[in-house]
Amino acid sequence: MEESAVRELLEVMKQHNSPGRGDLLAMCQQIAGLEQQLNSALEELSVMRQELAQARESPVKRALQKTVAGLEKVTNGLWGRLDSLKEKVVEGCKKTLAAFRERGVSALAHTAEFLHIRPALEGISRELEKNIVFDDRALSIIEAASKEYHEAGRHLKNIVRAVQGREALHDPKGPGALARGLSLPFRQDRRLMCAMQSRTAGVLKRLEHLEQAARPPIRQTMEECAKLAKAQESKERAAPAVSREAR
Repeated sequence: MEESAVRELLEVMKQHNSPGRGDLLAMCQQIAGLEQQLNSALEELSVMRQELAQARESPVKRALQKTVAGLEKVTNGLWGRLDSLKEKVVEGCKKTLAAFRERGVSALAHTAEFLHIRPALEGISRELEKNIVFDDRALSIIEAASKEYHEAGRHLKNIVRAVQGREALHDPKGPGALARGLSLPFRQDRRLMCAMQSRTAGVLKRLEHLEQAARPPIRQTMEECAKLAKAQESKERAAPAVSREAR
C-alpha cells in the first residue's frame, strides 16, 4: 500500500470509476494482513522454542524440536513467497499504468492480466497447508505422550490401591500442565495458519473477480459473432455476380 505505483493505480481507477478498484484495494489490504499474521507466527515459533527448552529431555521433546524446525523451514519459505507476491503486485500495477497511458481507460479492465499472481497465491496456500499439517502432527505427539504417561501413572496407582485393598481407578486423567504448556503454542500457530489460509482464499476470490471483469460476457461475445456473420453475409450479397459469358 505504500508503493507509489499501487497508490497511483488505485487513484486512477477511482477517477475513472473502474469496477475493479474495490477488488484490487481489498487484495492489497489482505496481503498486508498476511504479512502481519506471518509476523505473529514467527513470534509463536519463538515461544515454542522457549517452551521446549524448559521441558525435560525425552523422545517427545526431541520429536517436537524436529517439528518446530520443520515449522521454521516452512515459515521462512512463506516469507520468500510473500515477498515475491508483493513484488508481482507492484510490477503488475506498473504495467497496468503503462497500458492505461498507451491505450486509455479500457486497459484498467485488464488489471488481473498484468498481475500474474495466481501461481504465487496458490504456492502460499500450499505452504500454509504444510504448516497446519506440522501443527497437527505436533499436537498428536503431545496428546499420545500425555495419554501414555497418565495411563502408566494410573496403572502404578492401581497397584498400590490393590495392595491397600482399595478400588482401582478407571477414569483417565486429563492432560497435565506440561502437555497443556507444550500444546498451547502449536494450537495458537495452527489458528494463525488457518486464518492466513482463509485470508489467502479471500485474495484468490478477489483475483477471480478481476479476471472475470476482463472477460466479455457470453451474451456480448455471441452478439459480436452474430454481427460479424451478418456483415459477412451482406458483403457476399453485395459482391457483383459473374456472368456466364464472362466465365
